[in-house]
Amino acid sequence: MRCFNLAKVRLASKLITTTIRSGEIKGVVAAPASKSMMIRALVAGMLADGTSLLRNPSFCDDAISTIEIARGLGADIQTKENIVSITGGFEPVKKVLNCGESGLAIRMFSSIVSLHNEEITLTGTGTLRERPLGMVVGPLRSLGVQITTERDLLPVRVKGPLKGGFAKVDGSLSSQFLTGLLMSLPLVDGDSELEVTDLQSKPYIDLTLQVINDFGVVVDHKHYKKFVIKGGQKYMPREYTVEGDWSGAAFLLVAGAIGGEVEVREINLNSEQADKKILNALEMAGAKIEYRKKSIIISRDKLNAFEMDIADCPDLAPPLVALAAHCKGATRL
Repeated sequence: MRCFNLAKVRLASKLITTTIRSGEIKGVVAAPASKSMMIRALVAGMLADGTSLLRNPSFCDDAISTIEIARGLGADIQTKENIVSITGGFEPVKKVLNCGESGLAIRMFSSIVSLHNEEITLTGTGTLRERPLGMVVGPLRSLGVQITTERDLLPVRVKGPLKGGFAKVDGSLSSQFLTGLLMSLPLVDGDSELEVTDLQSKPYIDLTLQVINDFGVVVDHKHYKKFVIKGGQKYMPREYTVEGDWSGAAFLLVAGAIGGEVEVREINLNSEQADKKILNALEMAGAKIEYRKKSIIISRDKLNAFEMDIADCPDLAPPLVALAAHCKGATRL
């Protein structure tokens, strides 16, 4: 990639001069596994009666936190380099579960742990202690759950059982709590209806619906404003391959567009992941794109400015800024 021809750094009162030479990027790389899909598949496997095998797993911090939570809720999980075995079970063996710094875990598990009638406390570390959780309280109370927080912050104390019924859900801050309800309500006895207002990050709800459907559970919705959930459903154990992560792939694809040629493998062109929109940006910018069965090749070409709405895919901002810096003209994100 073309960077600076000459960089000067002042360190300890000495002027150090170093040369960074421009070069070409060329190679083949596999996209990292999707964290979002890994976490959802772990929960579906935990809720299934039987053993599921997750291939191409992610072992990022949030996924590891989810594995430990699932173990605390009674699942038997064995991990290897390229596969995770999860035997479902929902008999909590711990009353305090640590979500680490995972915002998805704390909001999602607030409803999932309420499937049990024991009181369970959810905690976390770092910045998670500052994440607002007020949006989970009202809907869960409407569905029969006893829940308290510390002034809308951690810890969260939850006591079920969750019941079918009607609840209003505010989706303006995050779709993560809605994901938890969509994964847990199909298991209760009665049917449910959720009225959702101002839903953000709709593609992440599409991911949730895709994963639960892959494990045998169906949820209907009308324009993401009303979700109708039939109770008494069951998750079915299965072998499941976690998709490559379009967010991680975006950096690699942009590197090819501005620095040479990169082939990225193990990504699903039919994915529901929001960050697949990186392809729209690369097409608008004028990069060379070659589609293959299980990979994409991106090559450098003359790049022009573009305009793109990233409200549903904010994680694309960093690679898109790098792309825009190499485009002729002013790009608007």
